[in-house]
Amino acid sequence: MGEATRHPGDPLAGAGALWEALRALLPDSKEDLKLDLGEKVERSVVTLLQQATALFYEGRRDECLQSSEAILDYSWEKLNTGPWQDVDKDWRRVYAFGCLLKALCLCQVPGDAAAVAAALRVCDMGLLMGAAILGDVLLKVAAILQTHRPGKRPARSATREQPSTKVDVENPDLEKFPKFAEAPFQSCVLSPGEILFIPVKYWHYVRALDLSFSVSFWWS
Repeated sequence: MGEATRHPGDPLAGAGALWEALRALLPDSKEDLKLDLGEKVERSVVTLLQQATALFYEGRRDECLQSSEAILDYSWEKLNTGPWQDVDKDWRRVYAFGCLLKALCLCQVPGDAAAVAAALRVCDMGLLMGAAILGDVLLKVAAILQTHRPGKRPARSATREQPSTKVDVENPDLEKFPKFAEAPFQSCVLSPGEILFIPVKYWHYVRALDLSFSVSFWWS
């Protein structure tokens, strides 16, 4: 999406670098901010999405926020009506769209640190439970919010990454890494419904035997 062109009297015009950065991710018109959804998404939900988008472009923040909450509540029920693999991807996209609108509405008030934090949590849920929409716009919104978090400490290095091993655990090169054969380890197989907590700084290797997901949280 190209940078939006704003004109005097634009209801989406706002103050502050955060809002300007977010607004630049969006198209100029409501007609271009939409999802192409399949038949499994009810027409009433499509209409609600269109109405919420119109409210947003008209600058009616509070009403748009209420509509986005309704979208999230309804799509959340659709995401939790059966096994995850049976959830239609369009419902995940609807959920992500609701998260997008809610996060944007929360950030329209300049200088509200609590709103920025809340918007980032909304984006996190959209990225976790939703699906990619509009060129991964939700990921881009989350990245901008991260840079505008109040009290955020600057990164120590622009190229800093979490540590990772160069050893192929299942097929190690013992000539290059001879001491790997002596490394003590524990192994387990997780069954459905089980989780494994790995303490900080513990080296670990995971291979999925079936559909699964893992969560990594890097504490600051």
